[in-house]
Amino acid sequence: MLRKDFRLKKFLFLMTFCFMMSMPMCYAYSSGFLYMITAMKIEMNNVNGLPINEEIYEKYNLIVYGSPTTVNDPKQRWKSTDNGNWTKDGGAWNGAGERGEYWVLGQDFSGKSVHNEIFPDDYNSGTSPLEWNYRVINGAEESWSDATKYMYDEQKEYMLSQKLSRFGTTYDLTVMDIGLDKVRLENYATWGSAGSVYTEKPGQGNVYWVATFSIPPMAGEAKLNSVLDLMNGAEYTIPKDVNEIEIPFSFGAYIDGLSEYARDEHIKLIESELKVNGITYDIVSASETIRIGKNGSLIVNRNDYPGVGKITLNLECNSFATTYFPSDPVLYSNKNATITINLESDSKNKVSSESDRYAPIIYNIKLKRITTDKWGNEVAEDLYVNEKTGLPFVCAGQVIKIEVETSKSAEKVTFDFSGSNSIRTLDNLTKRFLWDEPQSRGEKSRYSSLAALQRAYNMPARLKLEKSKRETNIFSATYVIPYQTTQTLHSWNSLREEKKDAFKIDESKLFKRKGSSYTLVVKATSDKGSRTKNYSFDVAERWDELYNHDISKYISNY
Repeated sequence: MLRKDFRLKKFLFLMTFCFMMSMPMCYAYSSGFLYMITAMKIEMNNVNGLPINEEIYEKYNLIVYGSPTTVNDPKQRWKSTDNGNWTKDGGAWNGAGERGEYWVLGQDFSGKSVHNEIFPDDYNSGTSPLEWNYRVINGAEESWSDATKYMYDEQKEYMLSQKLSRFGTTYDLTVMDIGLDKVRLENYATWGSAGSVYTEKPGQGNVYWVATFSIPPMAGEAKLNSVLDLMNGAEYTIPKDVNEIEIPFSFGAYIDGLSEYARDEHIKLIESELKVNGITYDIVSASETIRIGKNGSLIVNRNDYPGVGKITLNLECNSFATTYFPSDPVLYSNKNATITINLESDSKNKVSSESDRYAPIIYNIKLKRITTDKWGNEVAEDLYVNEKTGLPFVCAGQVIKIEVETSKSAEKVTFDFSGSNSIRTLDNLTKRFLWDEPQSRGEKSRYSSLAALQRAYNMPARLKLEKSKRETNIFSATYVIPYQTTQTLHSWNSLREEKKDAFKIDESKLFKRKGSSYTLVVKATSDKGSRTKNYSFDVAERWDELYNHDISKYISNY
């Protein structure tokens, strides 16, 4: 933690110093680029202190430190070209200045020079590659059989079938047209990096010149798109006789512009982070898929904003995606939205005392389901979200973890449930599974005594202080949803009862609304007053029955 704080302070100091001194080697970065390099733990400076260059990343899809105009390399060269990405003695070409390419773009993290693969060739024979008399090369055919050079069969299939290019010109020529014994594989193409092959072409006399061809990336047009959807719009009003409203949203990301050779299983990680007023609110991530998403809601309580008539919430969805190919650049994008909430005034909703004004604030409520990993250790995972209602749900009999983040002033935090009283009643079936059967088998129970188990269902129940941060406290508790909790969603069990026939259930009703959702009511208290906040969710049938079924098509982002 100390190391992280030190690095952050060091980074802020360097950025401030650069601004004050107007040093040319300090760059202004976009928020999306900063999010990407932070999420991927890419260093801001290389071993020689050169800063990372966003312009080069945008133009070449390469992580490079420093600039072509300041790099200390005796082999640095410049060539003017009509389609060059750079301006001589300047930055990336933007419509003005002499356009061309540098041979050395900058340095990698270790300080080695990064060369420009599209720097123009020095030799031109004057004839088309279609007319060249290629010669047999030792080791060429073997290079295509070396499985260590590629990760997926799609790469080899792609390289053999694509048209070859040189310096921006694509020819009606493939590796198979030339012959495997005359084309040596240098680099396989990946999603974001081009492939290259080596040939030898005849020159004057008995001289043969090296001719390198490139093949475009397998997904060169791939684009990551952040998604941030406010289903009910961005303008809201909290009426004078209402304390809080719920604002539904969805966020995530997807990749488009893919070829038939770019597959879901190539994705190592795709992740989206939702921030509300600059603070991380939620994260969704997955692997081996090109699309992620998550539904949720913001609960806005007028009591959290004393003395104001309008609330503004700035939402930002930052996303990035990486493939399993080490050479691929990171895809990233971001999307922003602003929510405006007008507060209708009424005397009974105004701050009535100083104690109300200074009551502790509840910043965030999280519910997780407790499951076990492959080693048998308990882990907390996000609740599944119902595709049809957009609300998270838990199962009867499932263990959940309640985590509440409050201001530092909170001294006590409690929770309760509104809805059917069955969700807070210790029924005989729950007692049997949690206490009676473990005792009969001599196994350790989740609770130290029967009295402790019974106390867990005495509402309101208290959360324990789990972690104290610089500006906030985090309280948590675990709770077992009683097995006989009334379900709020149609399940296989309820539909069987409806038809009295297990083979004739109406599957279109599965996970549709059956009853009103439950509300977790959290209350934070200090000597200055108290404040409450709610979290809505559904309860499905018993977890040991539900997970005997395939529920993936009913779940968002399963």
